Amino acid sequence: MTPAGAARPGRRARRLGLAACALAAVLGSSLVVWQSAYATFVDSAAAFPATATTGTLTLGDDDAGSTLFTAGGLMPGDTGTRCIRVTANGTAPATVRLYGTGRSLTGGLAAALTLTVRLGTGGSATSCTGFTSSSVVYTGTLAGFTADGFATGLGSWQAPGKVATTRTYQLAWTLPTTAPLSAEGGSAAVSFVWEAQTR
Repeated sequence: MTPAGAARPGRRARRLGLAACALAAVLGSSLVVWQSAYATFVDSAAAFPATATTGTLTLGDDDAGSTLFTAGGLMPGDTGTRCIRVTANGTAPATVRLYGTGRSLTGGLAAALTLTVRLGTGGSATSCTGFTSSSVVYTGTLAGFTADGFATGLGSWQAPGKVATTRTYQLAWTLPTTAPLSAEGGSAAVSFVWEAQTR
């Protein structure tokens, strides 16, 4: 009921008011529906853990850390031979190579001293008895043995992994009877290194 003296709203005002109420109701309804739909479609999948492990690789020899060979007071015609057994083991396939480091050379001894390295099986660090050669890794002078890292290493062989693989190296040296006088009083030292890499 309209209070006394108050003007009643016109027909146009009433229509606008009803339209505004209807629009507000539609917007409110849309908002509720949108929120409801959003809540319905939010979900997540179960977690799937990912794990990774690395392979293993070991390389050893049978010389128990001793010096491969030492020769002093050499005379022309002297010679010597030594073997060493190298074993690669682990779960990862690998390539094994031989090289030299820590060279110390004086006089002409290294240029006169010949070195032959063979790869094969059998024999050991205590005796080359039973050694059978499968290939010649190097033959030349000690000065010419310039492999100084894995990239330039010699005598590559493959260890398949998951099973121990052994190869024997035979190193033979000779100071020829024709060694020049420049070799007198000289010295030569090198550390032989066997390295395995999986790549």
